[in-house]
Amino acid sequence: MKILIIAQVFYPDNFLINNIAVELVHAGHQVKVLTGLPDYSTSRVPREYKWFRRRKEIFEGVKIGRVPIIARRSGIFFRALNYISFICSASIYALFSDKKDIDAVFVYGTSPVFQGIPAMIYKWRTGKKSIHYCCDLWPESLKAWNVSENSLVFKIVKRISRIIYRSCDIVAISSRPFNQYLIDICGVDKNKIAYLPQYTETEDLFASIACQYEENNCVDFLFAGNLGALQDIPVILQAAAVIETERKFCIHIVGDGSEMANLKALTNSLQLNGRVIFYGRRSLEDMKGFYKLADCFLLTLRGGDFTGMTLPGKAQGYLCAGKPILAAIDGECRELITQAGCGDVVPSGDVKMLAKKMTSFIENPGKYKEKGVNGRHFYEEHFTKKSFLCSLLKLLS
Repeated sequence: MKILIIAQVFYPDNFLINNIAVELVHAGHQVKVLTGLPDYSTSRVPREYKWFRRRKEIFEGVKIGRVPIIARRSGIFFRALNYISFICSASIYALFSDKKDIDAVFVYGTSPVFQGIPAMIYKWRTGKKSIHYCCDLWPESLKAWNVSENSLVFKIVKRISRIIYRSCDIVAISSRPFNQYLIDICGVDKNKIAYLPQYTETEDLFASIACQYEENNCVDFLFAGNLGALQDIPVILQAAAVIETERKFCIHIVGDGSEMANLKALTNSLQLNGRVIFYGRRSLEDMKGFYKLADCFLLTLRGGDFTGMTLPGKAQGYLCAGKPILAAIDGECRELITQAGCGDVVPSGDVKMLAKKMTSFIENPGKYKEKGVNGRHFYEEHFTKKSFLCSLLKLLS
């Protein structure tokens, strides 16, 4: 097949879609990615991509076409300009690109949902069918930015989201709770929805360290990923502040996001500087060391709405690494941890119960190792790269 992937984020920025595109090429398909300029990691467009340079590249057999964008920088104003500029540029590309180049369109649906607009235009022009891979749920994701359902912005985005989702031939969902939301709120035909859980791009890279631990006389907790409002990192910090134990423990937080400054300020106010370390965004190679260091993974998500019921992509990475998970979370992830027997879970936002579970782990980490093995087995049964690609290719076919 000739597959066009539309994704605002792509190599050299580090997202799962990089690996998906490469694996499709390895499976014998021709893949082209329509993307923007790589600014996610640094919030700036690298010098080598400015002034119309490197608009066409090849990454491990994947053809890349880049359209101009306004860099993310910082603040909501530039973030909005960044999204709008990609949608406009990609839509112009969709209007004038070669009709014969593509058999199917695959939209990698991270936020915002408007990335689906170029796919709509391409479908209107060519009649080619499209899949929208729903990784973030819209308009529900607006609530993470404190946008009320009753606001004009929410209502406008809801209408646009309905149009985008309903225009697709298939909406593939990464989390089961998305199903009912898309039907009830966005009016998507239930027969167009397909469950397609994510795998972890670290599956091959970290295979050699699965279920392995480092003995350093310290209990090491790890949170890895985006540090945004939705991830509810404060519950981890507040739990750490009330833990009473003689044993040494440390919380390693790897990643970056809109809440980084606030989280560092909260760490200082709670006097946790000796127990919590922020590392910023790191490469996959660096993450291998962090995953081996971890005795236990931490997983939190804000509750109270549909977005908080989702299965975060990092959950698969944690399972694959074969280490136990302590979570303050609701919805599908809560059910997964219980079903897999891979750790302990408390309600989203419950500081007192999370502190209690963390204390129990610190006092006797050895008894949890079997839970980590359970998680590894569960990953191999339900979330492997092979099963994902088989399901995706069936949908594309």
